[in-house]
Amino acid sequence: MKIKFALVLAVINSALFAECSDLDQAECNNWPTYCTWDNENQICTEVGGGGGGNLNYGPYEFSYLAEPDGIRNGPYYADGLLYYPIDAPLPYKSIIFTPGWGGGSTTMTGWAEYFASFGFIAMAIGPNDEMNDTHQMRAEGLLDAIETVILEGERTNSPLFDSVDPDKFIVAGYSMGGGASQVALVLDHPYIEESIVGAIALNATILFEDCDVCSGSEYCICLVPEFLDHSKPTMIVAGQNELQELPDYDGLLGQDIYSNTPEITTKILYEIANLGHSAAEASAGTVHEKMLQWMNYLLLEDTNYCDSLLVSPDDASQYLTTLECGSTLNFDLNNDSFINQLDTYFLMGTIITGSNSGIDLNYDGATDIFDLLHFIDYLNFGG
Repeated sequence: MKIKFALVLAVINSALFAECSDLDQAECNNWPTYCTWDNENQICTEVGGGGGGNLNYGPYEFSYLAEPDGIRNGPYYADGLLYYPIDAPLPYKSIIFTPGWGGGSTTMTGWAEYFASFGFIAMAIGPNDEMNDTHQMRAEGLLDAIETVILEGERTNSPLFDSVDPDKFIVAGYSMGGGASQVALVLDHPYIEESIVGAIALNATILFEDCDVCSGSEYCICLVPEFLDHSKPTMIVAGQNELQELPDYDGLLGQDIYSNTPEITTKILYEIANLGHSAAEASAGTVHEKMLQWMNYLLLEDTNYCDSLLVSPDDASQYLTTLECGSTLNFDLNNDSFINQLDTYFLMGTIITGSNSGIDLNYDGATDIFDLLHFIDYLNFGG
């Protein structure tokens, strides 16, 4: 069955992607989302997925460890790169990234560096076989990497000795790796309950093969709610135009993951307007900001970020969530038990008169026009 699934996956992926190294310069330049031309070596190389972009790094210096430095070589993933902050508050919480089809661990290091600079351990891993590893194999790699990070906290000559929180992990990935982050949540593994507090799926694709449930689908592949029956909070970032780029993945993209995840599970769908499958390949719009809010909320258990997560980004074509905040009535600015336009007028009056109301919806220490914009976003999209 695994061989059959691998063959099916290969057929689907080969229909969607050409291997970049097979392309000449002109062909390479026609696929900027997936390939880039290396002038020095005169070869077309994989872009892969994840991170980078013009990010404003956080307050912490960071470094990284690779297998030659002594970190564990996990059997279910390849080429682990473990980024960690320097002198951030202990113990460190962690996020694990796995890449899209055809990419290795280095394609995720942009994201890893970014989150390490904000005080988190961020490990980037690759699949053992970049072309043929299935979603489940990549999901097993994410779980295996959690073990590596935990053991690194126990290695006496490691800079992370006694510095790792074994109970606070987010699993994440781009494209096929994003789908793997969702598959990981439904596997039978002790880390699901003991260590994982949530997931982030960036431009996810997902495949489940079940000839009983998916009998009406070609290759016995489909996505139905029973495949995603979990309770782990999940953030899904998708592009508005992904289906146009990947028509063979109809029903198997991030928007479909959101709709098939239980309503009782805390979930967010952030669909970026006018972008496709590369929408979260690197920093686009406010993706990194929303991801950081999500990590602070889940990993640090900082509920101050809950209300911010309800606010739709300006570049979103859709922003859906089942998240509920205990402090939602902070938006009832005039204390009449309703959140509506009357609160808008109340806030405008507060800003104009300069009265000391204590309203600070965006946590910047001031009551000003930015709080008004924050509230209007909440009123239009978050309430």
